[in-house]
Amino acid sequence: MTRYIVQKLFSLVLVLLGISIVVFYMIRLVPGDVVDFLYGQYMGSERMNEIRALWGLDRPLVVQYLDWMGRVLQLDFGRSLVSGRAISEEIVTRLPVTLHLSFMAGLWSVAFGITLGVIAARFPNGKIDGMVTTIGMLGLATPHFWLATLLVLVFAVYLGVLPSIGYVPLLEDPIESTRSLILPALALGTTMAAAVMRMTRSAMLEVLSHDYIRTARAKGVAERGVFSRHALKNAFIPVLTLIGTETGKLLGGSLIIEQIFAVPGIGQYAVEAVLSRDYPVLQATMLVIASSYVIINTLADIGYGVIDPRVRYD
Repeated sequence: MTRYIVQKLFSLVLVLLGISIVVFYMIRLVPGDVVDFLYGQYMGSERMNEIRALWGLDRPLVVQYLDWMGRVLQLDFGRSLVSGRAISEEIVTRLPVTLHLSFMAGLWSVAFGITLGVIAARFPNGKIDGMVTTIGMLGLATPHFWLATLLVLVFAVYLGVLPSIGYVPLLEDPIESTRSLILPALALGTTMAAAVMRMTRSAMLEVLSHDYIRTARAKGVAERGVFSRHALKNAFIPVLTLIGTETGKLLGGSLIIEQIFAVPGIGQYAVEAVLSRDYPVLQATMLVIASSYVIINTLADIGYGVIDPRVRYD
């Protein structure tokens, strides 16, 4: 098991290194640079070249990358071109908000998806299975932004039971903080809930067709015991992998949701950076979101190996 974990962590380091290279060079492919953005309308080309030399932007890209990566390893992402604030301070403030939103979205998605998936597998090819399958298809096909607008219209405008925008810090008021994220979490987690439901149903039906399940039933084991003690445990292995992948996607999906609901998370920070051409902020947020996605999936792979020892020897 130790060797398996070390291999996964080594692969994680290589992937994170690759992500940093891609993020760094992608920003450099954008037309213009920081100097053009800040001073292009006010200075001549000669003065702008002097500023580039002062900031080290005239150096080879490899040297610039190594210098940037050295500062990133010290959690120094530079400063925002718009606000002038340290980017690391903004990320430290905003990342917990996004993690809180992603946790709530993932929690209800997993609970809802597994429950419906098991129910559908319990009554295959019937009306209940058809209803659950239809719900899953609708969940996968519904765009986040459309569902978010619909939820605001129903629960905030018509019923007035939940806030439409804003966020209350978790440490300030845990109840109101959770309440302020109910609608964003519902909109964000719908696709994940549908995916988990479909995977749970498929995995359960496959496991229920195995010989040891028929043997358990022949021995008189109650149907509830067959599902809970035998089928669900083995069916959960592929579901866990999917949960890891979908949880990572929640971070990327938070960009639109946070913007719609005015949630001050890392996603909203990234969108604001795109709109204002704040390249250092965009570079930092891309790196944080992509790295978080990879780390979550690595943890899921390790958990997969813990549950199913066969994976460690593949």
